Amino acid sequence: MKICEEKIPPLMVFQELFNENVLFARGINWLYPDKTEEQRLMGFANISSELLMTGKTLGEYLTDAVMYSKSPLFAAIVKEPTEARKKALAYDIALIKKIVKEYTASAVKKALADIAGATADYAALPEYESGKFTLTADRLIKFAQKNGTGDFAKYKAFTFRGGKLIPVEHIDPIRLTDLKNYELQRNQVVENTIAFLNGLPAQNALLYGDRGCGKSSTIKAILNEYDQLRMIELPKAEIAGLGDLYAMLKDIPMHFIVTIDDLTFTQDDERFGILKATLDGSLSARPDNILIYATTNRRKLIKETYADRSATDVNKSDAVDESMSLADRFGLFITFTQPNREIYFDIVRQLAEDMDIEIDDNELTQAAERFALKRGGRSPRIARQFVDWLNARIELGLDY
Repeated sequence: MKICEEKIPPLMVFQELFNENVLFARGINWLYPDKTEEQRLMGFANISSELLMTGKTLGEYLTDAVMYSKSPLFAAIVKEPTEARKKALAYDIALIKKIVKEYTASAVKKALADIAGATADYAALPEYESGKFTLTADRLIKFAQKNGTGDFAKYKAFTFRGGKLIPVEHIDPIRLTDLKNYELQRNQVVENTIAFLNGLPAQNALLYGDRGCGKSSTIKAILNEYDQLRMIELPKAEIAGLGDLYAMLKDIPMHFIVTIDDLTFTQDDERFGILKATLDGSLSARPDNILIYATTNRRKLIKETYADRSATDVNKSDAVDESMSLADRFGLFITFTQPNREIYFDIVRQLAEDMDIEIDDNELTQAAERFALKRGGRSPRIARQFVDWLNARIELGLDY
């Protein structure tokens, strides 16, 4: 393979790199004598600008392109790595390694200057760093088996909207160690998740209780604890598409937790029946690689109306039974209640210690109580807000 003379042979597994990837499609593919000099210059400029913009070397750029490839053949290799498939993967890896080694900026500029009729000052073109490409076929397969392929390797969280999975670029970095007290509740979620990740029986979970007590934070923190876990945020408006989401995820060799926040319904909301049937009652079973973790502030998931309160005892009983029938379909029901005064102070102390805030305990608790009273109650969320506020006040030398 002579640089800028013989075209790079086609890849077998990662063919899309030549079609969709800027560095190939409008970069290396434009460096050959059958292009005009203006196109060759633009090809080199596209390679340089792409690498400079991403801050990566050529080796790092192509490593990422391969690791996060959406190639259907690569996904098939990861799922069933036959010898023939592994051989095709090894061929592509060797070719990409050769490109990184030979297509250095200086070598490309020299080759372009040597093409008959070249007149541009190629020595004046900017440089890019080649770096190294150290992936092997076996290492790549092992990475993908643990982390998935395509977007599932690149992102840990997604939102399901309009029948599509939209990656969450920046997930909340909260960890379990950031959450104070409520160990009994969190341990139930942790143990259930560990069982799920190990292929053991695990339950859909409903986290119920007062607002600001860490229900949603516990679920988000779980995501950050386990590399092999992926999370799908399902807005209530999209519950009707839950079956489609199951079909989309069931054959992917990864573990998914579908989260639904603030789970409540109004009367005659068809999504109530859809979720109820999906959890337990539908002919189609929930895939083994999916769990649902939902949160709610209400024990009765159907909001009660004035008509419900005025109904006969029989009708009231039916309404309550219907409302509870969904909650009962969650195998794990975990309650988070508002902390009393002493537990609230304990949470504040732990958070203040984490932030290295040195303050007399009397002053700390009195300030924390004033803060809570202004906000209408005590909760872990209020404790977190107070400590963040206190830290800023201390740093700025202001009263608290």
